[in-house]
Amino acid sequence: MKITSYTNTVNFLQTIHTLSKEDGNPQALKKGQDVVTIGKEARSLFDSHIQLQEAPEEIAQEIASRFKNEGKLNYVESEEQLAIRAEQQARLDEEIEHNVLAIIIPHIQTNEKLVNSLKGASQQALDATYSTISQNLLVHNVGNMTEEQRQAMISLGLEKAQFIADNYLQGKQAKDFMEAMTTIAKFAVNGVKNDNGTVSYTIEKGPLVHAPDDYIHIDDLVKEAYPEKWQSFKDKIVAATEKQDKDALVEAFKEYNQLVKSIYTNQPHLVQEKIKDYGNWQENIKNTEVSKQFSQLDKTSLSNFMEDIKTTNAWLSNEFLAKDLKNFQRYLTRNH
Repeated sequence: MKITSYTNTVNFLQTIHTLSKEDGNPQALKKGQDVVTIGKEARSLFDSHIQLQEAPEEIAQEIASRFKNEGKLNYVESEEQLAIRAEQQARLDEEIEHNVLAIIIPHIQTNEKLVNSLKGASQQALDATYSTISQNLLVHNVGNMTEEQRQAMISLGLEKAQFIADNYLQGKQAKDFMEAMTTIAKFAVNGVKNDNGTVSYTIEKGPLVHAPDDYIHIDDLVKEAYPEKWQSFKDKIVAATEKQDKDALVEAFKEYNQLVKSIYTNQPHLVQEKIKDYGNWQENIKNTEVSKQFSQLDKTSLSNFMEDIKTTNAWLSNEFLAKDLKNFQRYLTRNH
């Protein structure tokens, strides 16, 4: 078939059809016409507006088959076309590069150490780090994973952290980074999974940076000892701030200070219990061991590292591992 002038046939005919109905054109597609009649009219429109030579009859039939419901275009993709479209969309989603959101670790000193160790690091290292925390360490839901598999996932996460330290960080930064990531891995090991696969983690806030170990967050104690008064204080602070009422703000803090004094004077045992509870938690984290299911892997290159992981793996499903390594590789190799 030779075509001397070409345009999008279906879209063109749809436009012509709309104009024809408005102009009263007798060639317009009419309600109730069968496919053969529509096909003939489509062929007529086709021949009138697109110069063809030896155009096969299948063209008219193809056009006609796409006009249904009173001449409205009704294009239905085949299963194969839908699959192709889904694959194209998946590729597009992968190509869209979003930076991984930084995760704030509840334990103040650990979070501070992690953040400082990553100062000046590449975006690749940042993305790989925080994706490792969310996908291997502090995972919210692990589905039907066994506890052995969950521990293996944590072990893999710590090895991935070591790869980042060895290849993207140096000196004290690398050392501090691994100390922080190891602590986070220990938080993860102590997580508790319920029957639905949801994992809960007990992570204390701990002292402020550079504060002594017996430092406590007095606000937590006020909330525990006087929950209603604590909530009233918070409400007053919000109201005073919105109204920019400095006097009300000062008065609210005076009331709060009285609650603090009351705890130290009348309930000093609460302070000591808080200090003791934190000390016990801290000791438990210190003594926690991270599984060695993945350890001593070849970290000389990303390809060697990933291949060694696949060879070593005897716990995680192929589906999980393939997706996990694919993301890790993507974050470390993409350009920014």
